[in-house]
Amino acid sequence: MPQIGQWEITSEMPVEQKAAMSKMTPEMLKQMQQGNMRFDSKAGTMIMSTCLSKDKLGTWQQMGQKPPQHCDAAKISYSGNTVTMDMQCRQPQTSTMHSVIQFSAARDSDQYQHHIQAQGKTMVLKGSAKRLGDCK
Repeated sequence: MPQIGQWEITSEMPVEQKAAMSKMTPEMLKQMQQGNMRFDSKAGTMIMSTCLSKDKLGTWQQMGQKPPQHCDAAKISYSGNTVTMDMQCRQPQTSTMHSVIQFSAARDSDQYQHHIQAQGKTMVLKGSAKRLGDCK
């Protein structure tokens, strides 16, 4: 499990999402950026900040997000500094997600990869997260 504190998660956007965002006006991009989320269209990344407090430690893998509706609880396994998660959803269409998260020895950073299968297609999301310090 990660350390308690303020975390910044950087996700690489899929090619399709990068292409769509490159066509957006600055006003549209600004509207999409909500409190703890921002986009770097040049780098093709989405950056989110979240506080992982002691009471949220049991659901750390959600990183401040609500659990998806119509999905089974994630099956999580731990092996050393590697966490593997598998989840299946039924709506709006059947999909599966297989995630591998590799933490640093200090558990203050990680690299992750999510493989999502839906509608006969596979999408791979990659990124990293780092602890910035205590929660703000």
